[in-house]
Amino acid sequence: MSVILALLGLATNNLLILMVALTALAYTTVSLFANTSTRLTADREMSQEKIFEDGTVKVELRILNQGGKTGFLEVRDKLPRVIQLKEGTNYTYLNLNPKGATRLKYTIKCPLKGVFKIGPITLRTHDPFNMFYKEKTVAFESDLTVFPQVRDVKELYIKSKQPKMYPGEMKVKMPGPGSEFFAIRDYMPGDPFRDINWKAYASTGKLLVNEHERLSVSDVTIVFDSRTPSRYGMDSDNANLYGARAAATLANFFLKRRDSVQMVLYSDKVLTIKKGTGQKQLFELLTALAGAEPKGDIPLSGIVEVAIPYMPRHSPVIVISNLEEDDSIRKAVSMMMMLEFDVTIISPNSIEFEIMAKQKKGEKINPIAYDILRLDREIMIQELRGYGVKVLDWKPATPLTQILLEARNY
Repeated sequence: MSVILALLGLATNNLLILMVALTALAYTTVSLFANTSTRLTADREMSQEKIFEDGTVKVELRILNQGGKTGFLEVRDKLPRVIQLKEGTNYTYLNLNPKGATRLKYTIKCPLKGVFKIGPITLRTHDPFNMFYKEKTVAFESDLTVFPQVRDVKELYIKSKQPKMYPGEMKVKMPGPGSEFFAIRDYMPGDPFRDINWKAYASTGKLLVNEHERLSVSDVTIVFDSRTPSRYGMDSDNANLYGARAAATLANFFLKRRDSVQMVLYSDKVLTIKKGTGQKQLFELLTALAGAEPKGDIPLSGIVEVAIPYMPRHSPVIVISNLEEDDSIRKAVSMMMMLEFDVTIISPNSIEFEIMAKQKKGEKINPIAYDILRLDREIMIQELRGYGVKVLDWKPATPLTQILLEARNY
């Protein structure tokens, strides 16, 4: 086009057309030789790939120019919306010489649980006149898993009605094999002589024996509701996030207590993590909770019907659900109670999450409508309690540790 304009200017002897044509031709020629974005490469290194909420990760981005001089070069390392930039920058503007390289270092903070991807990397070179650009995307992404927070809990009043006898595990308030003193009783034929309390015999003249506190483990099942209704509220305050933190805290506590823990997570599909113990089991549970996104509408009754054959009878079952938009909850709870499971429901209050979100956004709230929703929720909770279930109504302002302590009131 520039050549045609130049020939037209010469043919018509028009100086203005000729100057425009020569300017355009010079611009095109310079841009053609100056822009080398297609010969740039980049990669990324992260200090950690798995962290807990509020943790930080150091990121180092390396860019190598394998061609000629780049001119003005923009570099941007794409970050998920919920990831915060704490130090440094993921964006820069520079000029790389042939065979030149540079490093971009920054630190990110991860306030919310989830499975995220850092990247891709966008490289954009501008023409010398900064009017046009060429862009290249380096499809290099790094996975980052953020586990939900785990709170420090000293004691939970949730234990199996029929714990398994594994000496050396956890104490229950029952006599049995163990090492710590529990009570004194009369000697019976067959009692080991080493258990005789000789001091008590000297003072009473009767043979008495020491009983020890029984040591055992429990099988605990955690059922986590990650359906679509669990997203109500804000990114930082919703039933899905709070419920995941509760599940992580409970799993950590029970596994430290040497219990056996299994988890059933349901959303648009069902994920079952078979019962196990130790740090490996905790890692699997935390990974599942990190990736639990609010979606789907599978009813609780369907989960219970499938999971019951794998749940030890009389064992604790902890259901973490906001109890929203599921007409099968009463049926599911009734089934578990008929089979004598020890059921506890921890229910993040999505109504309060939604109200809080609207207040922060400055949206108008219909108090009558929310009063009706609160009344419906309270009626359901009272009905569930009528089955003998411990139901903990968890409002956003209440700390998790306080909610868990309320279990002892039932």
